[in-house]
Parts: sequence; structure tokens; C-alpha cells
Amino acid sequence: MGPFAMSEPQKLIRDDWEPTVFSARVVEPEKLRCLLEGADRTPSYLNKPPWHFIIATKDDSDEYERLVSCLSEVNVEWARRAPVLMLSVVALHNGSNAGRNNHAFRDAGHAVSNLVLLAKAMGLAAQQMAGFDEAKVRERFQIPAGFAPTTAIALGYPTDLKGASIATQEPEVRTDRPLESFVFTGGWGRPAPLINGAAREASANESGCLGKGERSLAVA
Repeated sequence: MGPFAMSEPQKLIRDDWEPTVFSARVVEPEKLRCLLEGADRTPSYLNKPPWHFIIATKDDSDEYERLVSCLSEVNVEWARRAPVLMLSVVALHNGSNAGRNNHAFRDAGHAVSNLVLLAKAMGLAAQQMAGFDEAKVRERFQIPAGFAPTTAIALGYPTDLKGASIATQEPEVRTDRPLESFVFTGGWGRPAPLINGAAREASANESGCLGKGERSLAVA
């Protein structure tokens, strides 16, 4: 079997490391609904989705600024250029009388990833942020006990990066980890035979998989 072309999903995942500058173009409400409906189709433990989204657009300046005020200072400058801001919030329990859902963060992360990839497929850009003040989010959006704010998301149409500044700090640079450092078989720290030596090199050459490369961390 000869090398195969990198698929569109692979390109979308690879491109997620690129920083984003947003245009002033308004995101159509029907596209927002499509994104949220797509995220809500994500499989979840016991078919009980634990994710919720708080969403604010520039059409409602009060709500938009309320969400901006919860972001870390390093994120405010570039994130407020996005016409849409979101927060994902996770329900920690399956119901009012149920025990803790140990799969909630996994499921919510999967839903957000689906939203990000779907946004890119629709010509949008979605940038996740860990930098926000959880206490402010809880206070300003009246989030009850049993729910945890997890991720802020800036969403909009991307524009040219040339000459634009998207952050007030120097981005860290990350290189791909060697597979043997995190893929094990038979016990912790024992590299899987699949990724060892000549077998790994032959597989990479045949598959056409991209090699290692530097990438900038885009999540602040």
C-alpha cells in the first residue's frame, strides 16, 4: 500500500495549533445553532450529556463584557476581537441525587473538541482558553454548586495574521513527544512494540504520516 494523502480531519487537528486573529464579521445565528447541536450529538456516559455552554455575542454588549471580564488579562486583548465568546460548564453529577460522574470531564472535553473541529470545517475558528477566573464566572453567571466551569472559547471568522498581535506574552513552543514516551504495552514505561525502531519508521514511510515538527501552544 502506497502513501495516503492526509485526510481533512487530520488537517483540521494539525491546524488547531495555529494562533487565531478574528475578523469583525458576524457569525450567523444558524451557524452557531449548528455548532451547538453538533456538540450535543457527542456520545456521553449513560447518554446523559454533562456539558453546558454560556454564550455571549457582541450583539449584546452587556453580556459580552460580562464574559470578557472573567478572562485572564493575557487573553483579553486578542479574545475580545472574537464576535462570539463561550464558556463550557460541566455537571459533576448525573442527577440531583446521583453520585459524582467520573466521566463528565472526558465527555465535555469530547463535546468541545467536536465543536472546535466542526467550526473549522464551517470556515470558522474556535480558540480554547484555560485562562479565566473561575470565582468570577461562578458569581457573574450564578453557576450553582455541582457544576464546574472548564473552558473559555473565542469563536469567529479568522483573518490574516500578518502584522497582528494576539497575545501579550511570548508563546511557548512545543515539539511532538516521542511516541515511546507515552505509548506503552505490558506495563508502565514499557514502549509498545508497534512504535519501536524500524517498524515505526517503515510504518511512517508507508502511511505518509507527517513527521515531527514544532508548534506553538495556542491555549492560554
